[in-house]
Amino acid sequence: MSAPRRIPLDRRLKHLALAGALVAISSNCSTAIPHNGRLPFTWMERAPTPESESSLPMTVVHRHEASGTLPGRDDLKMIQAGDVIAFTMSHKEAWQYLRKGKIQKIPYELFRYGHLALVVPDPNGTSELRLLQVAMKQAVSAVDGLDYLNDKTWEIHRPPTGSVDPKRLREFTIKVTENASDPKHAYDYVSVIGWKNSPWQPDNESDIGEKFSCATLVVAGLHYSGYQLDAVHRGGRLDLVTPRQVVESRGVSVNN
Repeated sequence: MSAPRRIPLDRRLKHLALAGALVAISSNCSTAIPHNGRLPFTWMERAPTPESESSLPMTVVHRHEASGTLPGRDDLKMIQAGDVIAFTMSHKEAWQYLRKGKIQKIPYELFRYGHLALVVPDPNGTSELRLLQVAMKQAVSAVDGLDYLNDKTWEIHRPPTGSVDPKRLREFTIKVTENASDPKHAYDYVSVIGWKNSPWQPDNESDIGEKFSCATLVVAGLHYSGYQLDAVHRGGRLDLVTPRQVVESRGVSVNN
């Protein structure tokens, strides 16, 4: 008698998340953007109490809604290295994807924001900006330019002026895209269920890890480049670090 076939962890997580989404989704598919997520997941998104009284939050400086109109040149020109792009969808839009089997969109249904990307200098040395990001079954990459934003709804969350060192941010980008270049292993599935988050506070190149969620990747990149966010509860254990938890947390700049 053969042993039962083991289901890969990422597939099990997808099934679990889809089941949770089906339980959470009500008959009212709201078109509000951004929404507040679904209970009980909304309760999980509260940012930690900052450890320092001198900590400062990020600021929302712009918002673009996907409405058939491409973002104007001025919209994209205001984006700068160190900005965090928070992507969101309405419940109605997210559920349209889920009905087609696009279960990677589950976070957009359950949480206020479904994905984060960090704006970074091009690791190849051009003057263009890139989006550092990671998703399920994908490597950490910084290949997408700002045109990636054209057909999406997003907000720019900006760290305090002078808190992000572009040179350190580029250094982080080069190293993390080397370390987490394997699409089979780069995504931190264990953190998706909130069990344990991989290290997110690198100070040196040797500290930069090989596994991230989109949220912990942003926290790690900002930390390495000088803006240290209080975004994670309990040392990363039993903490589902959501995009909203990141952008609503506060941080201390070590570059000033």
